[in-house]
Amino acid sequence: MKIGIDIGGSHIGIGLVDEKGIIVDKEEKIIIKGDLKQDAIHKENLKEELENFIIEKINVFKENNKIENIGIAVPGTVNKTTIIRAVNLEIDNYNIGRIIEEKTNIKVHLRNDAKCSALAELKYGNLKGYENGLFLCIGTGVGGAVIYNGSILEAKKVPGYEFSHMIIQKNGNLCSCGKRGCFETYASIKRLKEKIAKEFCIHNLDNDFIKEFIIKNWNDIRLKYLINLYIENLAIGVSNLINIFEPEIIVFGGGFVDYSEIFLELLKQKILTTNLLFNERNDIILKLAKLGNDAGIIGASLNDKTPIFNE
Repeated sequence: MKIGIDIGGSHIGIGLVDEKGIIVDKEEKIIIKGDLKQDAIHKENLKEELENFIIEKINVFKENNKIENIGIAVPGTVNKTTIIRAVNLEIDNYNIGRIIEEKTNIKVHLRNDAKCSALAELKYGNLKGYENGLFLCIGTGVGGAVIYNGSILEAKKVPGYEFSHMIIQKNGNLCSCGKRGCFETYASIKRLKEKIAKEFCIHNLDNDFIKEFIIKNWNDIRLKYLINLYIENLAIGVSNLINIFEPEIIVFGGGFVDYSEIFLELLKQKILTTNLLFNERNDIILKLAKLGNDAGIIGASLNDKTPIFNE
């Protein structure tokens, strides 16, 4: 058995994964800031609470299972044991891998979260069978991975392919990374929800609540403007990636999946009909992650012989 840990911008999930990539046991907690909500990880004590939660669950899993390895998926730049930079978690140079190894005596490896999800989708999900594709995880931020000749495309020293931080608007919105105009400041589900909440004085940012609000108020002029602007910016970023990589398929994960019945067809039509593509295409295959939010846990657990990046 293996353990996969998915540390997201707004939640952490830890699962026990069998040799077929099936999660047989799992627990999740949300990550919040400035709230004393129980049964959550608090950003003010993020490292300590992450470690305690992870180690506690690993010890529970170890009671009745032989654990081969532990993998951790992280939204940011990592090496094999260290979170080098995770802007949405406000963490730099955190050697969580070595800490967990020392306290559990089990080998730990880290990978970028989008690369983990893409690896799981490539092995078990909707990227399986495709030679060239893209994976886009759209949630708190925007993560991505490139599938080239049936493998995850790698940079040399870091995970690379930071789609989230390509500039789509000169002198645009300030990003958490410190730059302006980054793709994720226009395309993340978090930013969209914040804009809708501000415009309509909404305090509940739960995905199900916001989705229902959008459906019920679809004809509202202000809402239509926000949705159209979101789809337009998302289409610009996705079209840039299509023009560079010419994928057979694009698979979407993250919070975007919750809104797919509203956004996916709108996005496809915007890409195909607004002169954004360099090479003419009659169609583009857009699919949702088959493994849903479990993709990060499953991908993290995979002890792949080919690393996501070279040392």
